[in-house]
Amino acid sequence: MRPLLAGLVVLSLCFTGTTAINYRTRFPDVYWDDDNWHLTTTNFDPGHYQSRLSLSNGYLGINVAAAGPFFEVDKAVYDDNINGWPLFDRRQTFATIAGFYGEQERTNGSNYPWLDQFGGESTISGIPHWAGLMVEAEGETLDASVNPDEIDRYTFSSTLDVAGAVLSWKYSWKPGGTGTIIDVEYSMFVHKLHVNQAAVQLKLTASRDTTVTVYDVLDGDCAVRTDFAGKGYEADETTIWSAVRPSDISNVTAYIYSTLKGDSCIDFGTRALVKEGRFGKNQSSIAQSVQINLQAGKTTEVDKYVGAASSDAFPDAQAIAKNASCTGASRGYADLLHDHIQEWNSILPPSSVDSYYLPNGSLPDNPDILELQITAVTNPFYILQNTVGAKAIAAAGNNTSLASHSIPVCGLGSDCYAGFIFWDAEIWMAPGLQVSHPQAMQQIMNYRIEKYPQAQENIKWAFTSSQNQTGKFSAGGAVYPWTSARNGNCTGTGPCFDYEYHINGDIGLSFYNQYTVSGDGAYFKEQLLPISNAIAHFYAELLTFNESSGMYVLRNATDPDEYTNNVDNLGFTTALIQSHLNETNRLNTWFGLPVNETWMERAGKMRIPTNDDAQIVLEYSTMNGSISVKQADVILIDDLLPYDNPYALQDLDYYAAKQSSNGPGMTYSVFSIVANEISPSGCSSYSYDLYGSQPYTRAPWFQFSEQLLDEFDSNGGTHPAFPFLTGMGGANRVAVFGYLSLRLFVDRLDIDPSLPPQIPYLNYRVIYWQGHGLNIISNATHTTLARLPRENFTLPTANETFFTEPIPVTLGSRPGKLFLHHQTLTIENRMAGHKLTVQDNILQCVTKVTSSSPYLPGQFPRSAIDGASSTKWQPAVHNATAILSIDMGDQYFPIREILLDWGNIPPVAFSVFFSNYSGLGYRVKELQDNSTRIVNVTWANNVPFSQPWDPASANVIKPYIGNQTNVSLPHPVWSGRFVHLLVEGNANAQSEIEAPGATVAEWSLIKVGGAPLKMRD
Repeated sequence: MRPLLAGLVVLSLCFTGTTAINYRTRFPDVYWDDDNWHLTTTNFDPGHYQSRLSLSNGYLGINVAAAGPFFEVDKAVYDDNINGWPLFDRRQTFATIAGFYGEQERTNGSNYPWLDQFGGESTISGIPHWAGLMVEAEGETLDASVNPDEIDRYTFSSTLDVAGAVLSWKYSWKPGGTGTIIDVEYSMFVHKLHVNQAAVQLKLTASRDTTVTVYDVLDGDCAVRTDFAGKGYEADETTIWSAVRPSDISNVTAYIYSTLKGDSCIDFGTRALVKEGRFGKNQSSIAQSVQINLQAGKTTEVDKYVGAASSDAFPDAQAIAKNASCTGASRGYADLLHDHIQEWNSILPPSSVDSYYLPNGSLPDNPDILELQITAVTNPFYILQNTVGAKAIAAAGNNTSLASHSIPVCGLGSDCYAGFIFWDAEIWMAPGLQVSHPQAMQQIMNYRIEKYPQAQENIKWAFTSSQNQTGKFSAGGAVYPWTSARNGNCTGTGPCFDYEYHINGDIGLSFYNQYTVSGDGAYFKEQLLPISNAIAHFYAELLTFNESSGMYVLRNATDPDEYTNNVDNLGFTTALIQSHLNETNRLNTWFGLPVNETWMERAGKMRIPTNDDAQIVLEYSTMNGSISVKQADVILIDDLLPYDNPYALQDLDYYAAKQSSNGPGMTYSVFSIVANEISPSGCSSYSYDLYGSQPYTRAPWFQFSEQLLDEFDSNGGTHPAFPFLTGMGGANRVAVFGYLSLRLFVDRLDIDPSLPPQIPYLNYRVIYWQGHGLNIISNATHTTLARLPRENFTLPTANETFFTEPIPVTLGSRPGKLFLHHQTLTIENRMAGHKLTVQDNILQCVTKVTSSSPYLPGQFPRSAIDGASSTKWQPAVHNATAILSIDMGDQYFPIREILLDWGNIPPVAFSVFFSNYSGLGYRVKELQDNSTRIVNVTWANNVPFSQPWDPASANVIKPYIGNQTNVSLPHPVWSGRFVHLLVEGNANAQSEIEAPGATVAEWSLIKVGGAPLKMRD
């Protein structure tokens, strides 16, 4: 076992017959075993989507209840149990098959509903929920709606084995609340190697002899947006089946088979078809039952073996599904599980995820690092669940259609966003996994390849838009819709014109990244480069020449910030189009193809909009200072594009202040990456890293929500997508693209590492460059690169040049080039995290920081001392005292000056005091008496505004400057073990009862020069 994390409560819990030592997470009753990658909850929380988990193998996916492998409908929270845009349907468990899209005239929500007249929508269809094994005893039923009082909360536990992709439950059930106690154990998996198979196991142990009935259920209420195709009860086998078609798709059918198997306690002579309506109201519902004679103290096992197939991928889908179910039953649970776990172990070994462990085998004494370690495992797992591996394709008879599906926003266990494919797959989910799992991510490229003919056809739909000009678009171009499903055509939810044109360049970026990591030049040239050329062709014709400026501009479009639609000359999309034109020409040259002079000429006559007085890139040319930004937009330029932006640092500060708290949960991963790249000092990249993860992570499974707050009435009116793979993908990018500062270039490995002080050591996931595996490790000062053994860490597509030649290495903007041979290469890190933003400040990036009161999501105490005014600490309420306390350890300093940047919201009163005690029970008036336990350094009531809000200038774009209070002390004051900042009130909202507290953007204590005084041991 690894050494345990010091300072955290460690519990010894007994699950499934073995003892595991678990870290206690910040979520109550949730534990993490990092040796075995087990995530366990002992909190029973039925009826809430956050407590459910999705399992998938990339072809077959399902979402299951908190109580077991059941179908479940959400309990309304604040009268809300609705899914979000565009379906706005009931929130419940979901199951489907990859690519199982139906068609309908329109959805409940849309972007341009008038486009529905030109063709309907394609949305994901469900299949019958196939995992249910219900138990009836004493007149009560164990299913998702079981009476919580019948579940012994002291014995309840549910565990996700991440390493094996197995979900299990264990608890005592007391049906009726009296009499017999039945110990219940469920476990299930969706087979990663044999994608048509899944299995559920149930073990029952009764306290006394009793007879129970077990129901094997295929619940059709999950088969939303489908047409019934048939169902059956096999008289000569213990098998039932159901079949559905996606709505309005007559030539595609999905079949679900379930076969029961069990030990000698099961009386299969009692097997019966369950009466219609007992489980599920949809016509596709079917169930079978058997009686089990439980003997006191003896464990009985019953298993169900599921087979599933759709004629999208399998022409004889019914035979495939039936065979998968029957074969699974003949092989047995343990045999199937063995193959399943082996496949997962080959896909997600420990080397494929980031490790924050120190060389001595311990984690740093920091609960935030523990959480980064957990999500370093769970984030890639949740995304990789929705991919089909090369071995699985081979096992299915080399069925390459299994690898033709991209990844929906919430995966195959949810119908959030109607299962649409957005830029989320290419820009957010793929990059962090392309570097470590390039073969798995290739199916995202394959999906766009499959839809390429339709993208070429989509050009003809320009007549539905403002681009309806005769002869504007010629043959040779291609345009992808904003949302895509079965067909990839232009729709009301997914317009091709007058909307988010950046989707096309996003696809091009993903193609380039795939070539960079895989080294597969032939695949890129034959399959991907023609699409990149077609996109460039379209982009060049999309631009409009401005006679007065002599420049080409983009008109009537929407950037990633969807709060602002249909504007001209957008910042990010303009930069992306320019980059795509230039890079596609460069790649054509690389492969011996001619340069397109038109693209070169138009790219040379493009300029992104800027405000040179404020020194920022504008989101669009007519932007004003009142803007509120939904999600990462302008700062994507510095994250994704090879663009020389002189205003990068100012953009970061300006747009951080303009970011809406109601935006989706992937934005701050971009802020973290860009902050680490361009900030000359401080550790705001670490603050943003946590901001992009912790507030969006939900108990118990560390799945992400789309929103900071899940309540519809509190988050701007959004029903959050869940589980939000987009946010998980964003967070999964930070370590390699942020702290390592990896930039993907075909001709060189480019890194520029810099670790924040809070992360002393980081062993990055295996990184592939041109198909060659690399191990890269950073400590506080240096980074070491090593090539991994060729036999185990080289892709079949690897660039053969680098079998014998060294890998060229560049270090960001640092001059020169290095070469990685077959010996290790060590480089110096950038030390930005250890450079002071304010000279002689003793507080910057100190690691032990606490808040006496709750704070708003993402507004962490550490943000007040990270050396950047763009991050903030903000107490949750203004009508209570809040104290920020920092443990300075054993060093005392003479302090001569106090600097406070309040951001936009100063407090009504504040005080700074020092002590050798951590007690936080003070108010400003009490501190004025100079208690003997503390040194009250300074205090103030009625804190003045240095930057008061002026309605007359609200629309003026100005550089970000916060309200500031600077105090020069008449005599130096020695700091203590603890330094405290107390704030009261919100100067902007003194009369508002529910207003949050003041913001503290940066707090600095400036010391007198010289060495500190060290406290005696």
